[in-house]
Amino acid sequence: MKMADKSGGAKIRYLEDAPLRSAAEKGLPALYYQLADVFRRRIEDGAWEVDSQIPTLEELVSEFRAARATVRQALTILEGEGLLARYRGRGTFVLKRPVRDAVFSIDTNWLSLVGTRPNIRRELLDHGIAETPPEPSHRGGALAEAYGHFVRRHSIEGIPYVVRSGYLDARIWRRLNRDQIATAPLVRTLIELPGVVFERCEQTITVSAADFEIARMLEVPLNSPLAVVDRSVFDPDDVLILETRGYYRGDFIKIDMTLK
Repeated sequence: MKMADKSGGAKIRYLEDAPLRSAAEKGLPALYYQLADVFRRRIEDGAWEVDSQIPTLEELVSEFRAARATVRQALTILEGEGLLARYRGRGTFVLKRPVRDAVFSIDTNWLSLVGTRPNIRRELLDHGIAETPPEPSHRGGALAEAYGHFVRRHSIEGIPYVVRSGYLDARIWRRLNRDQIATAPLVRTLIELPGVVFERCEQTITVSAADFEIARMLEVPLNSPLAVVDRSVFDPDDVLILETRGYYRGDFIKIDMTLK
């Protein structure tokens, strides 16, 4: 068996570049979850290779200035995921790299946005007439008089990969039945609705971390990486008719774009 690079390698290390902070700070997971994320990333990036021995408990305690019990808890999490195995008298070894069960490509052009995707299960988590209008994520345009609001969760092969919150012009909302709001591909449904015209659609993708609510709905650890997709759709009169925000789990999605 090989010995892992004690320093974690020269690759870019996201969480490791920042000091680990107290879990008492708002929005942060327990310290052992933060450590587990760092260790998992080392395995993912190949800094800790499969079949290699990772640094000893004492070395990890010294590197991260954490309590022995905290480091043990972090290692136990990865043992439970089948990534590590501890052998008495020999040390802890990497068994395998994290496996992505599926990958979802975020829409980056109009044709893919209005297309259909098989095997997606959509759940309606909340819906109704919004008490307040949306805050547009893109400049320009005017607000409609009222909006319907919905929250949906999408899954593939039983894995929830996005939670999407949206506002739809109430004039259009009232023309849809509950099943359409709950489970239909929304943009495609609106395109096929007589009299509805999309003049302008803008989209922005940013990176964030899962808070308690989003982590629960996506079934991921608190503070897990997310891709946040804000989308604004305007009609020919430049009225905002659809505003959505999607929280995509970072270990599940990819973004493909043709640059030339």
